Amino acid sequence: MKNETEWQTQIAEQNAADALANARGTLIRALHELDSYIEKFDAADSPARKAELLNWTLNHLATGITPNLRLDLIANAQAMFTRLAK
Repeated sequence: MKNETEWQTQIAEQNAADALANARGTLIRALHELDSYIEKFDAADSPARKAELLNWTLNHLATGITPNLRLDLIANAQAMFTRLAK
């Protein structure tokens, strides 16, 4: 039978694994989105269209990735391990 510390450790490990998997999934989706922008850029037929696609790409990279990484979940998991280590 597990004691309280073992349960807390198991929960911390699961939370950390979930947070890391979420971050990985976000980065994979971001790479697919970036691939889409690259394809559109390559197919663009004018400098104006290429500039527009680069702007969209910059916006996606600057605003669309970090909020979805859920760095707070990774930080919370780290905090749980820090508390358990004491």
